[in-house]
Amino acid sequence: MNKPWVQSILRLLIAFAVGLIISSIFILAVGENPIEAYIAFLSGAFGSNLSIFTTLRWTVPYIIVGVAAAVSFKAGLFNMGLEGCVYAGALVAGLLGTMKGMSAVVHIPLCILGAVAVGMLWMWVPAFLKSRFGTSEVIITWMQSYAMVLLCSFLVTSYFQRPEDIMSAAQQVRTPFIEASATLNPIVQPYKLNSSLYIAIVLVVLFYVFTKYTKRGYEHRMMGLSYDFSVYGGVNTKDIQFWALLISGGIAAIAGAAETMGVNGQYIHGFSTSMGPNGIMVALMGRLNPVGIAAASLFMGAIQSGARAMVRATDVSVYTMNIMISIIVICITADGLYELLRIKKRQREGD
Repeated sequence: MNKPWVQSILRLLIAFAVGLIISSIFILAVGENPIEAYIAFLSGAFGSNLSIFTTLRWTVPYIIVGVAAAVSFKAGLFNMGLEGCVYAGALVAGLLGTMKGMSAVVHIPLCILGAVAVGMLWMWVPAFLKSRFGTSEVIITWMQSYAMVLLCSFLVTSYFQRPEDIMSAAQQVRTPFIEASATLNPIVQPYKLNSSLYIAIVLVVLFYVFTKYTKRGYEHRMMGLSYDFSVYGGVNTKDIQFWALLISGGIAAIAGAAETMGVNGQYIHGFSTSMGPNGIMVALMGRLNPVGIAAASLFMGAIQSGARAMVRATDVSVYTMNIMISIIVICITADGLYELLRIKKRQREGD
């Protein structure tokens, strides 16, 4: 293992340890033993078949959105609109999935490709403004994300709501169930881990091959490290900016489609547990490295399943749990962001 990798792993472990120490203070404040709480956490994440498959079930969408975030980060762009793309992909897959009389061989790719197309289309405006006029993509994508979440709620409530839900006392914003031909099969019954796991693995491999072995990927990485150097080197930076944002949005939409097709069986508004922001954190924790993103996604998946078990087994409240998780993730993510910015600064200075 080379020296930069050793330093990176040590920094990651130190950041994680700092997060645990600070979180232990909050656990002690509610009268619980931090060690017992962390044991319950680990048991809930990996202590049984149900725990393991639940952890993997949550790992999959984080891998997909993490790759989507890394695609934009590698090009020096901050796509803050991934949550909106996740919702857009989920709704489109939910609507296309209700089409009848189709075989699974056609229906599943149609739903996924439809989600990708809408995710890319939703990113077209910030991609065009960034590549053409140099407009900051951060604010535009962030505002668009909120707009898409609200738009999905409006469309379902106004046009696609299930008739029985409209008449019920407690309305839930959701579409009709998709057809069996559009459903992603579970890998192991009766757990919710489904064949979207294979999609996530393929995306990780493709991202690795693209950034490591293609000319376009090299230009992509070069621009993320030093925009000015890329311009002097003859790289078509505007084209890379445009397509990086579009592809990032399209990949994020796959995560939403997978939730609809493999977990919920329909679009349910509010299904996302902040997959967009968490995907950004996953990319930073993974240092934009494909293997690192997969490992960070597993960590986030363990948090989703383990934290709930910890709340059930101890007197740690949901609010304390959220504080604990936030502290740990912030420590790890902050270190990753610092390292990313430090590398970019050194590259610009020609060190």
